[in-house]
Amino acid sequence: MMYKIAALAVSSMLLASVAQAEVKEDCSAKMNGEIRCEFTNAGQRKDSMCVVVEVVRLYDADVYSRTSLGGKGAALSSDKICSGLVEPQDVRERAPSASWSVNGVSMTPMEFCDSDNPWFKAPQNCSMRTTAVPN
Repeated sequence: MMYKIAALAVSSMLLASVAQAEVKEDCSAKMNGEIRCEFTNAGQRKDSMCVVVEVVRLYDADVYSRTSLGGKGAALSSDKICSGLVEPQDVRERAPSASWSVNGVSMTPMEFCDSDNPWFKAPQNCSMRTTAVPN
């Protein structure tokens, strides 16, 4: 019985220490590939976070100038972007010179989302998402 209580106490302490740091990201990317991220720590202790920004195709491959890179759901990914240590109740801005690639091919979001069809404008052909990755 005592062993179970000790295990429960240890797991609660681990949860408490994890819950103390609350770094959240707010990233945006331009079609030329420029990225700007704001990392906010709403927690009680220093912490850091890393993310990858992805530009995702919304339509079938034949809409895009570069059809070989895939259709709906295909993603162009940025390099990993890290906040560095963010103090509690602080904000850290990052504007890294990240490079982008899909299947090992480097290109900008504009090139990835571009279409030869005048009805499909590059900025509306893709969406952006940010995914947390290990530091």
